Amino acid sequence: MTQYNPFLKLNRLIIFSHEGKIAYDQNFHSGVNIIRGHNSSGKSTIANFIFYILGGDFNKWTSQALKCKDIIAEVEINDAKITLKRTVSEKAMQPMSVFWGSYEDSKKAGSENWEIFPYKRSEHKKSFSNALFLALGFPELRGDVDSNITMHQILRLIYIDQKSSTQDLMMSDNFDSSITRTTVADLLFGVYDDTLYTDKLELRESEKEQEIFKKQFEGIESIYKSTGAETKIETIDALIRENLEQLKKIDEALAGGDDISNSDIDDETEEIIKKLNDSLLLHKREFTDTLKEIEYYEYEILDSNEFIDSLTKRSLSINESLVTKELFGNIDFTHCPHCLSELTTSQPDHSCSLCKQVLPEEQIKSHHKKMQQEIDNQIRESKMLLKDKLLKLQEFKSLIPSLSNEIKTTQSEIESLLNRFQTRRNKGYDSLLIKKGEMTSKNNFLIQQQKAISRIDVLRKELKRLDAKIRDLRASIIAKEKDKNTKLFNARYFIQTKTLEILKSDLGRQKEFANAKIVELDFSKNTFLLDGQNNFSESSNVYLKNSIRFAIFFASLQFAFFRFPRFILCDNIEDKGMQPDRSKSFQRKIVELSNSSNVEHQIILTTSMVDEDLNGTELCVGEFYDENNKTLKNI
Repeated sequence: MTQYNPFLKLNRLIIFSHEGKIAYDQNFHSGVNIIRGHNSSGKSTIANFIFYILGGDFNKWTSQALKCKDIIAEVEINDAKITLKRTVSEKAMQPMSVFWGSYEDSKKAGSENWEIFPYKRSEHKKSFSNALFLALGFPELRGDVDSNITMHQILRLIYIDQKSSTQDLMMSDNFDSSITRTTVADLLFGVYDDTLYTDKLELRESEKEQEIFKKQFEGIESIYKSTGAETKIETIDALIRENLEQLKKIDEALAGGDDISNSDIDDETEEIIKKLNDSLLLHKREFTDTLKEIEYYEYEILDSNEFIDSLTKRSLSINESLVTKELFGNIDFTHCPHCLSELTTSQPDHSCSLCKQVLPEEQIKSHHKKMQQEIDNQIRESKMLLKDKLLKLQEFKSLIPSLSNEIKTTQSEIESLLNRFQTRRNKGYDSLLIKKGEMTSKNNFLIQQQKAISRIDVLRKELKRLDAKIRDLRASIIAKEKDKNTKLFNARYFIQTKTLEILKSDLGRQKEFANAKIVELDFSKNTFLLDGQNNFSESSNVYLKNSIRFAIFFASLQFAFFRFPRFILCDNIEDKGMQPDRSKSFQRKIVELSNSSNVEHQIILTTSMVDEDLNGTELCVGEFYDENNKTLKNI
């Protein structure tokens, strides 16, 4: 059997009472799983427990369900066995405990090997939805829906429940929005592309940046063109060098000149100057220390970015190693890669040919998932630390202008006091000072001009880079949008075809089903139409809704790009007065479609009207339940 990822399968469900007794313990298998029994025997309770343990937010428990305490499920996610645990509660948004391994291994492990994840993520802790999404291989969700898409929202399209309206496409939810529903649909249909969102965001930012640079470039260029100022950087460099040579000669002449003042500085002024000099030294020290802090945090930020990049590459390498292992199987080493000695061939099954460590296949995959989660935690923590470092860097950089002004102000005060006592100078000396001032001013102007011309050159190069980047982003967006639309068209066409196939296998109770042509899905309004209508009898609406939901599921077996995890849970076959023969016909059709697929999948459905040919077969899970033999025991 071929397996498409994301893949989710329930291997085992165990429910414990408050006294620690086993209330329910059943194994589930690939393909169709039928939980059967009379009405009010607890079938829906089991379906709700499955929905809850997989991450659904459910608290409307029956009185019998509230006699249970803990739910444990061993699941397979993309071939790795993972054990989930939640406590039954009447409060919403309960946490989940996760063990990265099989249920049997979890019983041997201590509590420290379980990770507890909250329902909602916080700044310091990711939610269990984040952890499960990472394990499933879902892309990172961006934008406004980032924190709104949870396992509960995903399961709204996977679980067909009894409580929702027959005209609701997805499970009804108290806190609902069209953007959440459409994002869930895009995600599970495999057309949500986080890189497309990133490209659009980057294009918008690049276009803003281009507009700012363009205005700066045109402004500076127009000023220099109107004044006729020198715009060649080489000419300006030559003038600056010439001025510096003249300033050097003036400084040499001043060093040998006579600058004797006839006035002495009084004690009070000298004390003020001393204090100002001390203050100047302090300001300069603070300025130097701040520059050192800026240099330190710039290095730390660079180091953090490199560390995050390396962690991201490690995470990708883990995925690639699993793919490589699946493609090539186990690679047996005949010689040690370090010392080149020949390795002994005798070793236990499921052991490493190098270190001889016994590690069953499912443990290897679960270990990879655990490593992936640990790396993801490190990335999250590193990003938080990086955020703090960026804030610190910004804080120190903001101090530079004020410290610089304090130094200039203090220097100005000292010079002002000294100038009051300069009464007589040598005329030649003063002439040199005047010339030096003129040359210095000219040089400063040239330096500013040099910076401006350099800025024009930088802006010109930056605009050229942005032009190329914007062209590439637009081309990338067009290609990705085209790919998305093609996938969506193929998916919706298949869903329509499969829905019509299931409808036409009905027993003719709804004549519109036999000649139906067009199936419309509207996730923004959470509804569906068949040839423009959905106002059929309640039982026919149930049949139509179930046909569409199963068609979406079977599309995931047809298209590898789907992210619908090849798992569906249905507790709605006989809802709203469905007749037995009609229900049995639907069951047979679902089993037929399941058997015709060569892609790994799992269907769990409940029924009080099990088809006689299916009853008692290997498709059935547990006993036939009734009022004297309910699903929950020992409560």
